Amino acid sequence: MTKEFPKKYSPKDFEELIYKSWEENWKFKPRKSTTWEQFYIPMPPPNVTSKLHIGHSVMLTLEDIMTRYHRMKWDATLMIPGTDHAGISTQVKVEEKLAAEWKSKKSISREEFLKECWDWNDLYWWQIQQQFRKMWTSCDWSKEKFTFEDSMNDKVNKAFVDLYNKGLIYKWEYMVNYDPVLDTVVSDQEVVHKEEKGKLYHITYFVSWSDNEVIVATTRPETMLWDVAVAVHPKDKRYKKLLKAGKKLILPIVNKEIPLVADEMVDMEFGTWAVKITPAHDANDFQVGKRHWLPLDNIVIWKDGRMTAVAWIFAWQDYKTARSNIVELLKSKWNLVKIEDHVSKVGYGERTWAKIETIISTQWFVKIDPIVKKVIKGYREKDFKIVPQRFNKIFEDWIFNLRDWCISRQLLWWHRIPVWYWPDWEMFCAETEELALETAKAHYWKDTSLIRDPDALDTWFSSALWPFAVLDYNMDGWEQPDLVKEFYPASVLETGHDIIFFWVIRMLLFWYEFTGQTPFKTIYLHGLVRDKIGRKMSKSLWNWVDPVDMIEKYGTDALRLTLSIWNTPWNDLKFDEANVENNMFFINKLWNASRFVSTNLEKVETDVDKLESELEKNYDSLMFHEKWILSRIKYLSDLVTKAMEDFDFSEAGQELQTFTKNEFCDYYIEEFKLTKDNSKYGAKVISYTLNKLLKLWHPYIPFVTEEIYHKIGFEGDLIEAAWGNVNLKRNEEIEKENTLILDIIREIRSIRADNNVMPNKTIGLQIYAKNKNAEIISPVLDLIAWIVKADDYKLVDKKPEWENLAFGVIKAWVEVYVDTSNALDVEKEVERLKEQITDTKEYIAILDKKLLNESFVRKAPEHLVRAEMDKKAQAKDKLKKLEEKLNSFK
Repeated sequence: MTKEFPKKYSPKDFEELIYKSWEENWKFKPRKSTTWEQFYIPMPPPNVTSKLHIGHSVMLTLEDIMTRYHRMKWDATLMIPGTDHAGISTQVKVEEKLAAEWKSKKSISREEFLKECWDWNDLYWWQIQQQFRKMWTSCDWSKEKFTFEDSMNDKVNKAFVDLYNKGLIYKWEYMVNYDPVLDTVVSDQEVVHKEEKGKLYHITYFVSWSDNEVIVATTRPETMLWDVAVAVHPKDKRYKKLLKAGKKLILPIVNKEIPLVADEMVDMEFGTWAVKITPAHDANDFQVGKRHWLPLDNIVIWKDGRMTAVAWIFAWQDYKTARSNIVELLKSKWNLVKIEDHVSKVGYGERTWAKIETIISTQWFVKIDPIVKKVIKGYREKDFKIVPQRFNKIFEDWIFNLRDWCISRQLLWWHRIPVWYWPDWEMFCAETEELALETAKAHYWKDTSLIRDPDALDTWFSSALWPFAVLDYNMDGWEQPDLVKEFYPASVLETGHDIIFFWVIRMLLFWYEFTGQTPFKTIYLHGLVRDKIGRKMSKSLWNWVDPVDMIEKYGTDALRLTLSIWNTPWNDLKFDEANVENNMFFINKLWNASRFVSTNLEKVETDVDKLESELEKNYDSLMFHEKWILSRIKYLSDLVTKAMEDFDFSEAGQELQTFTKNEFCDYYIEEFKLTKDNSKYGAKVISYTLNKLLKLWHPYIPFVTEEIYHKIGFEGDLIEAAWGNVNLKRNEEIEKENTLILDIIREIRSIRADNNVMPNKTIGLQIYAKNKNAEIISPVLDLIAWIVKADDYKLVDKKPEWENLAFGVIKAWVEVYVDTSNALDVEKEVERLKEQITDTKEYIAILDKKLLNESFVRKAPEHLVRAEMDKKAQAKDKLKKLEEKLNSFK
């Protein structure tokens, strides 16, 4: 033992010091692999919009578990940290700040607004840095990146130019979602659709030069001012003659002719089976317009929800006012047939909750089809795998149905699109303005100034470059740096399952295009964090959790343990602070067990391989419980190692916790106490077991395991020690025999708890067993009595009279009989039994009332009636036992 081992576990005393020591001694940098294997994981960069939340803690915990495991395997291990400028999110936060100061982005210059964004970035970047270190991340800080730093900007420009020159980026008119508050285009995935009560307006469109008419149903009569056609289904027999004759319709109010077209887009189950077509304001109408060569760009409602100049007398009115006025005019002209109540889905911006305007707009797009084919080919050839596998279906739904990607946004805090225009709007795409000017001069043979495209790139464009841009990947295709050569592709991309489309697929698209390879071998998707009743965490619901608060109260390791053990890659995590507290108590148990070991080791065996060899050589001289614990630590090591390789961190953590609490602390240490004076190898076995246990625990709870490792006196630093592989053989026969002993102990403890026996009180105990079972129990009878606190105990081959004894059946021919009479406060126990009897009678009365209800018995499914009857039978059985127990005290 090299250090004083305090009685109290206090994480504040050592966590910060340990992290500082690791960082100052370069423990996070990759070292040369002794296994010829590499492990590289790029940290998904958190947004610099605000402090990290509990969801980031899950991400960091799981990534750090993987990183520490591979570091202890002595693989060349690299985890690269970074942050994301988060264009749209940061701009929203800065605009909110300006609004509080009675300013707006339009009231200040572009340069002033960008300065505000940089100030915001600097504030939260520093806070996030502190949280990273507070939240355990063992990443290589010397390689930290920011998506808006110069080196990253250069790569973004190079990527854009490369795709543009290949014909994979183009500018075109298309239907987009416009958020009027953000004043920018947003993706389909950033629109939240809510069902709202509205109206369905039935409007008569008269057939030109005819007495016929077509009734059109619409929820947006305000857009009809620029209808370009009416569509009907080609199978609708009512309109076949009109279609064949090429008849046109009269557009109400405007009084111009528009064509009647047949298109299968029309839903024959909705409305009047006739749909007005306004291509500039509806995605389906836009597609119909393209198929029938109709005018596409007649915008009647502008981005801010106001009518445009082409809206005749309704120009500049907001769309709600215009709708009301148009409906009144339709009534006066006898074109309005009727108005019905109707529920429809309305799109709102997920950040602003502003109503989204769907309009036609000129934007920049990435051509997806030529690129996605490469990703699909790699997916089918298993270049990468998705964990858990059930997300393959979601991935396939996205990857097989991708549309061209709109990459332009109308924002200031973002990467500018590297395109410049000559005064006649000739485009020049280049990495820098200087290169664009050179190209323009060579084209026109004269000097002039260029105008840069005002739009910015979608934040996911730069994020898609992250895994290898952070390795300083050379986008020019020249000689790659050593980091790329050694670590390309990444071993794992770990992230939340909610951004498969936003981020994961975009990275796959770009890196298959740029390198012809997958950017990562495994995609690990973790669950989302919700509150303890399953709600999404939100500051507005007052259920938002600051991980630093949890760390201050319970320590880093307790929070890590909670987030890893209760988090599976296929389930969301219901976060409950009580679990963090319980895990702190568990870690305290490990601390006290380790402290006990340290006080009982006269000499610490630092050469674990030599110790393992000695124990294997003298295996036959070991005591029964020593062979058992070595077999169990072998089993645990194999199980945890396999679970780590299978990314099943929850199972590994739960198995570690079960072993530590039930087998190592509650059983084996008690055996050690009883036999240490008579065991030649007891100290060596417990030293070896604890050494391996600390190594297996280290990826989960690195701080306390490192501190214990030093205080015990083991050699070196645990963070870079060899992984806890156990090379001893497993003895399943001994494990099977000892399982019987553990089952007996668990049953007796359960009886003590059921009978409210205080921990400091002793009991009487008789264990009934025969033959082989008796042979197994006899040598450890004293141990069992010691653990369960029995002062009068014996092994019997005949069942005792048990009228006043509590008993439990372990298995065939093994039963325990416990006398608790001397360990109880009789008056309190009688009072407790009377309360339970009263509660049980009330419960039976409730069940009787339900079962005597003829309506319930007649109408309810048979299995529900049977279930209620079973509940009553169980309650009556419980009541009988309680009354028997009460009578025994009389």
